[in-house]
Amino acid sequence: MFRSKSLSGVLLLLTAAILPAPSSIAEEIRIPVGEQAKTQPAIDMPTKGMSKERVKSLFGEPLEEVPAKGQPPISRWKYQEFTVYFDSNTVIHCVRNFHPKVESGQPQSEENSPAAHHNEDTVQ
Repeated sequence: MFRSKSLSGVLLLLTAAILPAPSSIAEEIRIPVGEQAKTQPAIDMPTKGMSKERVKSLFGEPLEEVPAKGQPPISRWKYQEFTVYFDSNTVIHCVRNFHPKVESGQPQSEENSPAAHHNEDTVQ
């Protein structure tokens, strides 16, 4: 008898886990990678193969230097608009930082300002 009750309990839990709750349904929006930044102005960023010294001479001191980890030693420098990844002393990749778009007409709260996001990134 005990085995029968526990089996029905397990089946009930599995059924509840499989069926989606009405409030969990959401619209999925897909934007091709090449289309994601079309509305942002182009910016200069370091290119693959540059040395750390060259990056500093062209773009100045980074806001944050994240120490190297792993083998090979991969480090990164964070700037306001982009993050640079280095293998030892050489740029291997550079990515643009995400800044949430504020709809025009809406006041930009301190919480949603780029400066607030920058502080969140650098406090870690």
